Amino acid sequence: MHFDGKEKKEARAFMKNFDFRVVGAGLAGSEAALVLSREGARVQLWEQKPKKFSAAHQLAGAAELVCSNSFKSEEVENAHGLMKAELRLLGSPLLQLAKLSRVPGGKALSVDREAFSQKVSEALEAQANIEWIREEASELPQDDVPTLIATGPLGSESLMKSLETALGSESLYFYDATAPVVELESLDLAHFFWGSRYTEDSTDYLNLPLDKEQYLEFRHDILGAEKVPAQGVDEKLQFFEGCLPIEVLAERGEEVLRYSCMKPTGFTLEDASRPYALIQFRREKAAGDLLSMVGFQTRMKWPEQARVLRKLPGMANADFARMGAMHRNQFINSPQHLNNRLQSKSFPQLFFAGQITGSEGYTEALATGHFAALQMLQKLSFPKETAIGSLVHYLVHSDARYFQPMNFNFGLLSSLLRQTDSEWMKALRRRSKRERSKMLSDYSLGRLQSWIDSEMTESRVVLGV
Repeated sequence: MHFDGKEKKEARAFMKNFDFRVVGAGLAGSEAALVLSREGARVQLWEQKPKKFSAAHQLAGAAELVCSNSFKSEEVENAHGLMKAELRLLGSPLLQLAKLSRVPGGKALSVDREAFSQKVSEALEAQANIEWIREEASELPQDDVPTLIATGPLGSESLMKSLETALGSESLYFYDATAPVVELESLDLAHFFWGSRYTEDSTDYLNLPLDKEQYLEFRHDILGAEKVPAQGVDEKLQFFEGCLPIEVLAERGEEVLRYSCMKPTGFTLEDASRPYALIQFRREKAAGDLLSMVGFQTRMKWPEQARVLRKLPGMANADFARMGAMHRNQFINSPQHLNNRLQSKSFPQLFFAGQITGSEGYTEALATGHFAALQMLQKLSFPKETAIGSLVHYLVHSDARYFQPMNFNFGLLSSLLRQTDSEWMKALRRRSKRERSKMLSDYSLGRLQSWIDSEMTESRVVLGV
């Protein structure tokens, strides 16, 4: 690590008295630090904010949600819901804090970003055995202290260079984007209605229906808008397929937007007709005064965003609390560099978690942070036939030549079970998709519960629930 002046002396005085180091107080790092702390370990936590911010961060606290404010579905038959169910069994500290910060979001766990960050920060500060050092970690540590690198995809340039030098290869990258946030009172609500897909009498989402002419004009405006270029002159704009900017979707065909982020499925208008396309807005805060545009991550330049969006019905006078923005995400080639414990093959004192591993998604960040903490605590036998285990298996066993970021999905678990329990998998063949999902969830949760019963002490299961 690199220190200057007085901070160097103070940090070195503390460095003699801790068991683990965590670099990055995002979702993965905060989860790991709290898991390690509740087991009695002394943790040194490094976070560059508030002294230094990345291009996408705005809040000074821990666990800032940069893109959406949603952790996605809580239904256990859904892949995202299964991973949350596993984290609940493990007693995830941040999942509990997310529930305490939730805002209406239908079947999804949506949170107030600021309230969530504040609760996580308070939880970290309340632990006497966590030393939170608000300084940039500009290079990899040179000692043998077990260290978790959880900087996320927007770590400091100097640390990434240090990491690339140590690993002997350049990091991989993709471009990500955030969605605009609009002030509710600036909208003409005569053009909108409240509701959730398939749920009557719900006020979880504000919806803007469009007819075919409005939709085609909107797509035309998106395609013609000026976009933010890649950072490097010769760099290719690569995006994560699970979170594509609206411009990419618009370019892929006339109908693509209305079958993705603008799909009208599940809604019927007052005249019993179905909208041709529809835009959803989700509450950003419990007060409901700010709304994020669901799935509308964009790389349009800010003046262009305002121009294009204000042409939509009811948005002529829209005021934006935050414009969408594009940023460059970096991650390591995990199959090349990490073992089954998310531990460096070359530097065994280094562990990795969160988006820097190539896992993608908020819940996945919690999962890999929790998993890495257990590995640092020498809980080595974590079952791979689970949502969390199969995600880790993908990260470290994929073909390194073609490795790309991934959310957890049932395909990862099914693929693994075909190798480890092929007879059980045969029972899924003639089941409906929902039945297969339910059976996979039950299997996964059963495996994890059995492992908890045999490997974990009661305190590790109960604390944090």
